[in-house]
Amino acid sequence: MNVTDLQDAQIEGDKVTGTSKYVQSFPKFSKNAKGNFLAIKCDEATKGDTINWELSEAKTKGSGTLDEDGVLIVQLHSNTQKITLKNGETTKVLDLTDLTLSPAE
Repeated sequence: MNVTDLQDAQIEGDKVTGTSKYVQSFPKFSKNAKGNFLAIKCDEATKGDTINWELSEAKTKGSGTLDEDGVLIVQLHSNTQKITLKNGETTKVLDLTDLTLSPAE
């Protein structure tokens, strides 16, 4: 599965815009996963920095530490959720209110 299968989204500052596509099956995420997902690449993690993340209002795993590949994939149920990324003293909160979650077909 490619990122374009999941989304047509952009991050500008702290705002995520575009569309999260509804996916009928995403077994690499979890066995019976389906729904809307968002993939984010954090370059700082690829350079050895520790990046902790938290997804508000999560129905599944809602926090963790990024691997050295720097890729975060989260399952969304609402565009009122927020993603918080922490790198040492730096915190960035991503606002998803301008992200459209496509419904199931």
